[in-house]
Amino acid sequence: MSDNNTENKSDWSKRELAALWKNQGRNQTYLTGHMKLPGQDEPVKVVVFSNKNKNKDNQPDYRVYKSEPRN
Repeated sequence: MSDNNTENKSDWSKRELAALWKNQGRNQTYLTGHMKLPGQDEPVKVVVFSNKNKNKDNQPDYRVYKSEPRN
């Protein structure tokens, strides 16, 4: 059973694309983290905000942006 559990963890690790952490801002909760993009060695830092301008069901609930360093 231990070997099967290790195989499952390994399989999930191979399929992982991103890791996100929840943060509390002044006006909303948002996510920060990194994503692995095909063809790139280094992960890309991202920030995720809820879509406050959502008017229709076919619009996204969240938007993902490339994170930029704060000044």
